[in-house]
Amino acid sequence: MLVALLAVLGVDLLVIVVAMTAVVLRRRSLSRQAGAFKGAIRVIHGEVQGLPAKWRRGYGRWVRDVLVWHKAPLFVRGELVAAHALAGPSRAADPGEVKRLGKDVTVLSMEVEDGARIEVAVAAGGRSSAYGPFRQPGR
Repeated sequence: MLVALLAVLGVDLLVIVVAMTAVVLRRRSLSRQAGAFKGAIRVIHGEVQGLPAKWRRGYGRWVRDVLVWHKAPLFVRGELVAAHALAGPSRAADPGEVKRLGKDVTVLSMEVEDGARIEVAVAAGGRSSAYGPFRQPGR
């Protein structure tokens, strides 16, 4: 339906196919990077530039103590979040709290720049990568 609307508006089908292919290839590239994990992120206290208060899905990875977050659906720009520490133990997400990550979702709360706090929700497959520099022995 979206493709038909764009065609009626005069957008060439080739342009649509190229744009969709670029998004799919970017997503594949992000998911295959070392230490990458699929999840969702939100700000729960304070303000962090580029991150919303509602859950926003995407891919994350750690570069030392900086979380690089690429927001869905286009994955074009990475938001950089300097994390200081975990803000408590991890918890299981409530049913329906975070959508499209599966049933076994873990939520990590972190203290970040300027005293703000964020939560990162991650599916079972990416838990070890999501802890990043705060990984503890045995996890």
